[in-house]
Amino acid sequence: MIDVLSGVASIAAVVTTVAVVAGVIIYKRQLEAMTRARELESLLVIMKYVDDITLRRARYFMLEHWKELSSLLELPFSWDTRHAIESRVRELSSGTLGLDEIDLAINALNNVCFLVRKNYAPAEAVEAFMKNSLLYAWRAFEPYIMSRRTQVDTIGQAEQYAAHFESIVKILRYSQTSPNLPIERTETAEGAVPAAHRR
Repeated sequence: MIDVLSGVASIAAVVTTVAVVAGVIIYKRQLEAMTRARELESLLVIMKYVDDITLRRARYFMLEHWKELSSLLELPFSWDTRHAIESRVRELSSGTLGLDEIDLAINALNNVCFLVRKNYAPAEAVEAFMKNSLLYAWRAFEPYIMSRRTQVDTIGQAEQYAAHFESIVKILRYSQTSPNLPIERTETAEGAVPAAHRR
């Protein structure tokens, strides 16, 4: 009788172990499927931004006209200065662009970089589809971004405008000299270069 009970207990332990292992395997597969779905969704967002005509127009405008805007962009932030920049942008673009469109373009790029930095999208997507676009876009928008950062917010902190955008650009610039270096997706201070990429 004792042998029978011992055998039953052994079988029950084996069945429990098998059930636990099967549960872990199923959970792992579900998690992998969810991760792939999340990355696919993020890739679709990235591709949408790559093809966005408004973003391109804003980038080309800033590349073409940054010299005409430089005297205004070098001034510390004030609402009067922002209104002056808005007027000049509308004048130079014949009314087709304003600061809202430029802000939206920068925010779109910053959102893409956020997805990569926070591990919601594969870093390879940026390197494959947007590397050169991001580098050129940073060159176009940097004067305006730096101007925005002179604004102090309502709690007395300096503006950290487009910090994710800047962080990814710094890493991409480093990877130009080290082509095999992957984008490192770690939690870092906003706008800071991960320690592995510092010189």
